[in-house]
Amino acid sequence: MDEYQLARRRVLGTMASALPVLLLLPLAGGSTAARAGTARKEDFHYQDRPNEGKHCANCTAFVPPAAGQALGTCNIVAGPVSPDGWCMAFSPK
Repeated sequence: MDEYQLARRRVLGTMASALPVLLLLPLAGGSTAARAGTARKEDFHYQDRPNEGKHCANCTAFVPPAAGQALGTCNIVAGPVSPDGWCMAFSPK
């Protein structure tokens, strides 16, 4: 075998051994801002009012408030959020 084929085999072997790790990495529960709700509100231009009819209560990331509470939480931004609020991460249900 020539040097090119050996190098190619090494690269393919490395990729094949890394593939299972890359596939299982999302299941490891890593702390990404989108999953943990730790992004800063300022980074997503959060506001306590709707934007063009879009509001947190209709967003997939919104976690409704507990009984007796006025504010909910978000799976993206940190801290309490208003059901009538809005941010750039809005994704309609």
